[in-house]
Amino acid sequence: MKKTILILSIIFIAMQARIIAVDQGTQQSAAEVKFDKTSFDFGKIKKGAKELKCKFKYTNVGNDVLFITRIVKSCGCTEPKYTRKPLMPGQSDTIEVGYTATDVLGAFNKKLTVFTNATTESVILTIKGEVIP
Repeated sequence: MKKTILILSIIFIAMQARIIAVDQGTQQSAAEVKFDKTSFDFGKIKKGAKELKCKFKYTNVGNDVLFITRIVKSCGCTEPKYTRKPLMPGQSDTIEVGYTATDVLGAFNKKLTVFTNATTESVILTIKGEVIP
């Protein structure tokens, strides 16, 4: 009986060690996104200006495949364009953001939230400027 308890104890400990090793391996194998910048300033732009664009370059600095799952914009005057293809470790791509100035004069500050499968699940990108007459 003591041998059976000893053997079962050893099996239990071995299984626990395997679970811990698998968990650590999963954490080490993850995508991670890094943007070269998270803010862009258009400066002064004329009222009604259309098709202003800026680009945000990002890189997968992790060791697993990176996906952008969605981008949520704070305003209808911004339009993000991005590829939905997987990004392998070490690869880079860009998100292009278009902005159309409204008839409202003054400073603007718009945000886009980029959701990914990376360990940092979301990143906020900001575009700003001032609309002048």
